[in-house]
Amino acid sequence: EYDEDGTDELRISGNTVFVNSVDHTLDAHFDSSPADETVSGITATFTAGEDLSRGEVVYYKPSDSKMWKAVATAIATSRCVAMAAEDIDISSSATGKFLLKGFLQDNGTFPAYTAGDVLYTPEAETSSQNVPEAAAPDTDGDFVQIIGWAVDANTVYFNPDSTVIEVA
Repeated sequence: EYDEDGTDELRISGNTVFVNSVDHTLDAHFDSSPADETVSGITATFTAGEDLSRGEVVYYKPSDSKMWKAVATAIATSRCVAMAAEDIDISSSATGKFLLKGFLQDNGTFPAYTAGDVLYTPEAETSSQNVPEAAAPDTDGDFVQIIGWAVDANTVYFNPDSTVIEVA
């Protein structure tokens, strides 16, 4: 109830841990235009199965409980569930932050998308990065999954659909 500066806002600097649940009576707000190399959304900490850079999309491998690069060319690797969102690269077997749903801007990792592009799990890396592709996989045996859309050339809204279909 204390409001020293009269803003009617509680501002906390640094990490905050809530031991129990947090009840929301208002909307949760994500910034649709975050600063470069910044994420706004729902994140979680996982262990990387290989070296990952911010913006690369991943699948969860149950046999080792790690995140690996999602690739649309095989059923085992095609189900994208998250996007690497750590401030720096995540080394193999290290823990890092992954975006589950929300916005990410990266002027150095993403190719130049067109605003409104539908984004898919990639068939292959783009400039050595496993980032979303604006073209749907189209080769027989590929697997198609919509994972979001481009807000602008370097900002994506990531929200992977759980539906994956095979190109025949």
